[in-house]
Amino acid sequence: MDNKTSQTNVQSGKVLAALCYFSIFFAPLILPIIVWILSDKPTSSHAAKSLIYHIITYLCPFILVISASLGTGALSTESTWQAVVLIIIAIVLVVITIWYTIKNIYRGIKVLLSDESYFRP
Repeated sequence: MDNKTSQTNVQSGKVLAALCYFSIFFAPLILPIIVWILSDKPTSSHAAKSLIYHIITYLCPFILVISASLGTGALSTESTWQAVVLIIIAIVLVVITIWYTIKNIYRGIKVLLSDESYFRP
């Protein structure tokens, strides 16, 4: 009976950890914070990692919007180097955002497919 309870706890922890990674699409900051605070060690460590990934993923477009709004004057003037730098920054930020979104999906699937020994405290 105790083994079955332990198995159920590991399974629910895996599902919660995977949901933290997949929450980038529906609750990017709230769910990982709640799980990080309220859950046990293996699940909370996954929640903390997913929270960092979510912050990076949502910070890059914010930086992109700010740099684009500040750089609109650079695109309308004669200086082409400012426009080139702005475009390079935009490309890098978009690549980082896509990378961390894919990484969240990968980590969520990896947690779901992992064995129980990987997930025990």
